[in-house]
Amino acid sequence: MRLESLQTAGQRRSAAVAPLAAAPSPMSPDAVDLDSELSYWRANYRLLFGRPGLRFSDYEPAVKLGLDAYVRGQVEDWPELDEQLRDRYRRVHGASRLDWDDARAVAVAACERIQRERGRR
Repeated sequence: MRLESLQTAGQRRSAAVAPLAAAPSPMSPDAVDLDSELSYWRANYRLLFGRPGLRFSDYEPAVKLGLDAYVRGQVEDWPELDEQLRDRYRRVHGASRLDWDDARAVAVAACERIQRERGRR
């Protein structure tokens, strides 16, 4: 499975009329292998962030937010986009027990991991 963006249905509909160049191709270097990334975080979240009583499902929405930020090219804009990303997290976090401050750290870490991995290629 490849992650192009974690868009809402409304965003997908509006993206359908946007120029095709705005979205990365599944074969572009900006496409993210979601299964691989989620497997990495599932295996390592306890070492990196683990708090007693939390499961991977608590971290997963924040990981996906970070991967989505990478795909959208929002890598350098974290401080400027903090409010927008916080609002997006509040919409998608579901039953996650992470507050925004913890989720932000996880999202940034997921995004930075992709950057490091892409820098090695």
